[in-house]
Amino acid sequence: MQGFRFPPTLALSLASLFWAGNFIVGRALRDAVPAIDMNFWRWTIALAILLPFGAMALRRDWALILSQWRLVVFLALTGIVGFHVFVYTALQTTTAVNALLFLSVSPVMILVGSWLRYGDRISRVQVLAMGISLVGVVVLVTHGELERLLGLEFNIGDLWMLLAVGLWSAYSVVLKTKPAELNQTPLITGTVIVAMLVMTPVYLATLPGGEPVAFTGPVVAGLLYIGVFASVIAYFCWNYGVARLGPSRAGVFLHLNPLFGAVLSIIFLGEGIEPYHLAGAALIATGLALSSRGAVKPG
Repeated sequence: MQGFRFPPTLALSLASLFWAGNFIVGRALRDAVPAIDMNFWRWTIALAILLPFGAMALRRDWALILSQWRLVVFLALTGIVGFHVFVYTALQTTTAVNALLFLSVSPVMILVGSWLRYGDRISRVQVLAMGISLVGVVVLVTHGELERLLGLEFNIGDLWMLLAVGLWSAYSVVLKTKPAELNQTPLITGTVIVAMLVMTPVYLATLPGGEPVAFTGPVVAGLLYIGVFASVIAYFCWNYGVARLGPSRAGVFLHLNPLFGAVLSIIFLGEGIEPYHLAGAALIATGLALSSRGAVKPG
């Protein structure tokens, strides 16, 4: 995707915006679409969009893709198959608030992963930035009330979410090893194809014992959203941002997920703007601003 020249901060912000909507859709459709079915149809839609222009890029860069087959398989299993199945499984039994709270641990795990794998030295400013934005996340999800944080209940869904966060952190850290000459289009297309080769037999195996999905208007609209915006567009944005800024600095932008989730609730659910919205937004914005200055120093 040679013409893709967004500022990396804008790309990462858009990825977080679209993924915030993914959590809302996943929670809303939890009773209508099982986790495996949701991930299967999500990436079926995404692949249908990618193939018309991705197939040509794959043919052009086939030798390079083949030389990076371990990277492609790893990204497919962690960032597409495992992560999303675990997220949708988690949303069957946990709340979107809990899920977003666990997702906010990702930047810390990415930071540690980058240090362990690449020896990246993290500046004090960046650690401070991550701490400030994490406090902003907590303010948002608890509505600024300590009692809500102490009263959060955790269940098996939260364990699934913690596993999902670990997979996403691994995906983001390893993504840094992508060769500069390997463009996003063939990489993402190849990754989705490998993921579909894994998911399709699993999906078909669940059909005989499961209840068929009723493709009502809301279900189709939700699947189209996560297939187009939360998959194709968001992954291009995220991979591009990680390539430009590195996994540690990019990871802080995941703290925008609960902020965008709150904004979407205000827009689509008619919720009012409360002081904790403003306080959380200010803290997250401060953390992101500091993070943009506290660059990772390669080891």
